[in-house]
Amino acid sequence: MNKIVLFLFISFIIPFSWGQNINDNRVSFTFTQFPMVNIEQPFQTYEIRVEHAYEQSNQDSLTLLQAKKVNYEQAFLEYKRRRDAIEIMYLRQLAAWQKKENANADQQSASPQPKAPIYPTPPDYSRIIEPMLNSPFSDASAHQAINIEGFTKGLGGSILTVDIQAIRNIRVLMKKSGSGTNTKYKYTCEYQLPISIRFETPINGVVLQETILQNTQTYKMKSYSSQYEFDIYWLENKASFYRELETIARKKALKNVNALINDQLGFVVKTRSTEIYTVKRFKGYDYSDFNQAHSATVAAFQKVGSDKDHLLAKEALEEALKQWNTILYESTPSDKKARVNKKITAVVRCNIAEILFWLNRFQESRTETNLAENSGVMKAKNHARSAKNFYNDQEKRWFAFH
Repeated sequence: MNKIVLFLFISFIIPFSWGQNINDNRVSFTFTQFPMVNIEQPFQTYEIRVEHAYEQSNQDSLTLLQAKKVNYEQAFLEYKRRRDAIEIMYLRQLAAWQKKENANADQQSASPQPKAPIYPTPPDYSRIIEPMLNSPFSDASAHQAINIEGFTKGLGGSILTVDIQAIRNIRVLMKKSGSGTNTKYKYTCEYQLPISIRFETPINGVVLQETILQNTQTYKMKSYSSQYEFDIYWLENKASFYRELETIARKKALKNVNALINDQLGFVVKTRSTEIYTVKRFKGYDYSDFNQAHSATVAAFQKVGSDKDHLLAKEALEEALKQWNTILYESTPSDKKARVNKKITAVVRCNIAEILFWLNRFQESRTETNLAENSGVMKAKNHARSAKNFYNDQEKRWFAFH
């Protein structure tokens, strides 16, 4: 029994102690992300033009309102004609009845007065609701919100057209939560506010065209202790809420436009955060060379953002790579007790893959990443899978530009 307990203890503590042997050294550095669409340098000067599609929506709403009013007037005239005809017929019946009554005034018996007719129901004007029109949009708002990194605003180059559409399909939803005195009525507002963008150059014409935010967006409103409190708020503030929602929705939409434009066209300075693995301790081995390689790698990564193609970091990256390759040369995956055993080999490959990537040696980086992912070492596998998404995206951008 004691042997079984000891075996289970050892089985538990060994993996735990292994996890403590590896240092996950977080490093962050800047780099320039290349665009997905390559705009030639002479056309990296651009002007922003704003179109106001919502104005047509306003006109359509007013046209529809006028049509409803005309229909109402026609319906009211028809109602009045029918009502008056019934009224005249009834008055004639009353006149005939009254004459007869007057003629028989000396008689005790009287004939009953004609019953009032059933009149038609008049059209309901309250059902004609004035539309909430879209407010004017200032072109300056788009100019302030949109800035393509690496480009210059000006005339004579490319043209970015932003078409501001109407806010639509507004719907207020309520969700009840809690109970008793803790009951809350939480309100949200759903809406849609698409924006269309078009980027064109003098030579290639339209190189990017897309309508974004066509799906339903959600705006969080206040919570109330009673539904009727919300009803009071809505009666008093519906118009002002609409303006508030429109302002917030447009600001959000422009932020999304700026993000999309920069993702597709801009040279965006971003921050890369990843791990460079070293070994804390294992069987009394000396791992000072890991620490030296780590320091060289961190120093090299700090130079990556100095230029778009990482050329100023090349010498430092190659020196760091040389140190890790020297370590990897000792790799003995089949021997668990080796200084650079299977598990340590796998995380070293993660380090090497990252350096190779910033040297623009993508095929070699991919090979090291695949070896780490398929090593059977969970830490390396998870790292490689996460890094792959980043590597693949950035590699596509590199070849789109170069």
